[in-house]
Amino acid sequence: MRLDTGLFQQQTQKQILSPQMIQSMEILVLNQQQLEERINEELESNVALERSESESAEKDGESGSTAEIEIESDSEVFDLDQDRSEFDELIDLGERYEQLRELQQADFWAESTPTRKSSLGSGEDEFEWVDHVEGPSETLAEHLLAQLRLKTVLSQRQIALCEEIIFNLDERGWRLHSLEEIADGVAAAFESAQDRDPRWDDVIPSSAEWEDALHMIQSLDPAGVGAENLIDCLCLQLHRDPADNQLEELLVRWHLDDLAKNRLPQIAKVTGRTLEEIKLAAEVIRSLEPIPGRPFIQSANPRIVPDILIERDADGVFRTEVGGASTPRLQISPHYRELLKGAKKDPELRKYLRKHIENAEWLMGAVQQRNSTLQRVAQEILDRQQQFFSEGDRFLAPMRMQDVADAIGVNVSTVSRAISGKWFQSPGMLRELRSLFSGGTVRDDGAEESRGGVIARIKELVAAEDPKKPLSDATIVKELEKSGVRISRRTVTKYREAEDIPSSRERRQY
Repeated sequence: MRLDTGLFQQQTQKQILSPQMIQSMEILVLNQQQLEERINEELESNVALERSESESAEKDGESGSTAEIEIESDSEVFDLDQDRSEFDELIDLGERYEQLRELQQADFWAESTPTRKSSLGSGEDEFEWVDHVEGPSETLAEHLLAQLRLKTVLSQRQIALCEEIIFNLDERGWRLHSLEEIADGVAAAFESAQDRDPRWDDVIPSSAEWEDALHMIQSLDPAGVGAENLIDCLCLQLHRDPADNQLEELLVRWHLDDLAKNRLPQIAKVTGRTLEEIKLAAEVIRSLEPIPGRPFIQSANPRIVPDILIERDADGVFRTEVGGASTPRLQISPHYRELLKGAKKDPELRKYLRKHIENAEWLMGAVQQRNSTLQRVAQEILDRQQQFFSEGDRFLAPMRMQDVADAIGVNVSTVSRAISGKWFQSPGMLRELRSLFSGGTVRDDGAEESRGGVIARIKELVAAEDPKKPLSDATIVKELEKSGVRISRRTVTKYREAEDIPSSRERRQY
C-alpha cells in the first residue's frame, strides 16, 4: 500500500455572526422579566438611550429622527440595508427586517404591544398581569428566635442552649444532628477560650440542660419543629392534641409505611382494631404536617411575569397581547442627537456618540423583532387551540413546533427560541407556552387526541370513579377505548404517575 502526501486547496463558505446578530438571538430567547432586566441594564450603560414618555414619544421621534443625523458614508456605521438579509438568514426569522431608523419616527411599542383598552375595547380588566410574590422573607430560625425573646423566664445560658439547637435545624425543621452530637460540639468549644460563648459561664452544659432546651424548642411554633425524623415530627404534633391519640401514635410508630400504601385492612388485622377506627386514625395522621418548616422555605414562590395575555374581547373573540406595561418604552436621546450633529470637528466625540446611538438602535430593533415574532407565534397557537382556551384541557389539540414554524414561515429553531421560558395567562390559566406543544394519538374516528387531552380524560375517569372501587390502569384503558382512544396500560401508568395520581390501591377508600 502506498500513501501519497501533498498540499491541496479547498474553498468553503462560512457565516460569521456579528455581535448585533448574536444580541438579537439572545433577545428573542429572553422572557418578559429577563427582557426588562436587559433593557434596564442598557439604560444604565448607554448614554444615548432613554425612557420615553408615552405622550411625548411620537413628538420626540418627529423632532429628533435619525434621518436628521448626517453620517458620512465612509464612517464605521453599520450598513443596515446590507446586513439585513444576512441577519434574517442567520437567526432564521424568515422575515424582512424593518429599517431600524424608521422605528425612531414613532413609538413602535404601540404596534407590537397594544394597550388593553385599544386592543380589547374595554377599560375593565378581567384580571391583571400576574406577578407572583417572592417567598417569605422570614426564615424558620428567625421565627423561632423571635419566640425565644418573648420567653422572659429563660436565662441567657438557656437561650444559648436553645440557639445551638435552632442553628442545627434543616429547612424542614428537623434536627441535622442528634442532641448528643450538638452537646459534644459545644463541649469541644470549651477547649478554646476564643470560641467559647460567654453565656456558658465556664460550665459545660449537662445532658439534662440539653433535654430541657430541646423540649423548649419543640414547644414553639410550628408544631413538630426540632424533631429527629418524620416519626418524631408527627408524634410531637399528636402530643400537642389534648385528645387521646394513642392509636394514632401507634400507627405512626409501627405502621407508617402501611398507611402510606393505604393497607388499612392489614393494619386493622394486626392491631385488632376495627376498620372504622383505623380510618378515623388515618384521617388524623393525614392532617399533620410532615415538614413544619414548609412556610419558611425561601424559594417557595418564584416570580412569574407572563409574556402573553390571552382573553376574550367584548364580542367573545380571543385576542393575544405580547409584553407588559412594566416594560420601559425607549427612544434615542434628542440631546445626544444634537451633540452628534455638532461633533463634526471632534472625531473622537463623534465616534463615541455614534457607537452608543447605533447600539441603542440595535437593541430597539431586536426588541421589536422579538415582540413581533412572539406575537405571530402566539396568534398561530391561539388559532390552533381555540377549543382548548374555550373549554379546557380536555380539548388541547396535538401541536408540534414544526407545524407552527411552517404556518408563519420561519425555521423551527425560531419557534423554539420564541417559546423558551415564556408564560401565557388566560382566564383560569397561567402556564408555560411549551406545555401547549405535544404529540398525540389517533382516535378511531380519525381525529387526533393530544397527550394533554388523554391525561384530561384519565383525570375525569378518576374523579368520577367509585372511591370504594377505584379504576385500575387496565380498566382505564378499556374506558378510553370506549371513547375511541387506544393506548397501552403502560402509557396510562406513565401519564398517571406524571400527574401524581395515586394507584388504584392507594386511592381506595374503605
